[in-house]
Amino acid sequence: MASRRHPPSGDSPPTGTRIDGVATDHVPADDRGLAYADGVFRTLVVDDGAPVAWAAQYQKLAADCAALSIPVPDACALRADISALFPGSASGVARVTVTRTGAGRGYAPPVDAGSRRIVTASPMPENIPDTLALAWSSVALAEQPALAGIKHLARLEQVLARAECRRDGADDATMCDTSGRVVSTTMRNLFFLQADGRWVTPRLDRAGIAGATRARLMDALQADGTPVTEVSIEPAGLDAYVGAIASNSVSGVTAVERIGGVRYTQSRVMAERAGALLARSQQ
Repeated sequence: MASRRHPPSGDSPPTGTRIDGVATDHVPADDRGLAYADGVFRTLVVDDGAPVAWAAQYQKLAADCAALSIPVPDACALRADISALFPGSASGVARVTVTRTGAGRGYAPPVDAGSRRIVTASPMPENIPDTLALAWSSVALAEQPALAGIKHLARLEQVLARAECRRDGADDATMCDTSGRVVSTTMRNLFFLQADGRWVTPRLDRAGIAGATRARLMDALQADGTPVTEVSIEPAGLDAYVGAIASNSVSGVTAVERIGGVRYTQSRVMAERAGALLARSQQ
C-alpha cells in the first residue's frame, strides 16, 4: 500500500509536555483524567509553528468541555503552550488534553472543580497511507448517547481495535456500534459518495467521535453546494456507494479503496476534492 512521508520537523523534532503552562511531564496521582477518564482531548497538526485549523479545533474542544461541564482552558493560554513546544518554524503534532480537577475521591465531580490543561508535542508520523484498505474490527463501540460525539478520554475500545490492527497487519479497520451500524474507523471519520453525487456520513448520535476535520469538511462541502447527510449505515448497505474517504486531523483525508470485500472506484476523486476544500480553511 502506498504511503506519503511527511518532511522532518527540522534538526530537532518537537517533543515535550506543558501542564498548566509549566514544562513538566508530572501529573498528580489524584488527577481525575487518570482516575476516571474525566476529561477530553484533541490532536492537531502544527505547521511552521502554527496550529492548523485552530479555530475549529478550539471550538470542538470547548464544546466537549461544555458537554461534560468542565471549564474550558483559555484559548490564548493554549496557544502559548503550543508556541512554547513548537518554537520558530517547528512542525509536528500537538495533543491538547483537558482534565477535571478538584479535591477528594469518588465519581461525583467536585462542586468547585476546575480544569487542568496538558499539551504535548511529538513529530509527525513517518508514513501515512495514501489509500486505505479497511478491515473489519471485531471490537464494537458501546452506545451511549450522553457521550456520543465527544472526544473524551475513555478510549479502551480504540486501544483494543488498534492492537487488533497491528496483529493483523492492517493500517486501519472499520468499527460498528453494538447495534451493528457503521460508525467510523479506529481513528478516522468516514464519508461515502452515492452514485447520484450526494455525500453521506455515519450518524454519531449513539457512538463515535465527531472530529474537527469531519466538521470542517461538512461545512466546506455545504458552502460548495454539496451538503452532507448524516445517515445510519448498515454493513450490508456499503455496496450502494461508489466512493469512500476517511478523515482525521493528523492524516487529513485518505481515499478508501475498499472496506472488506466492497471496492470503491470514486474514492480518489472524493479525496482530491475534500483535500482541496480543507486546504482553503486552514486557519
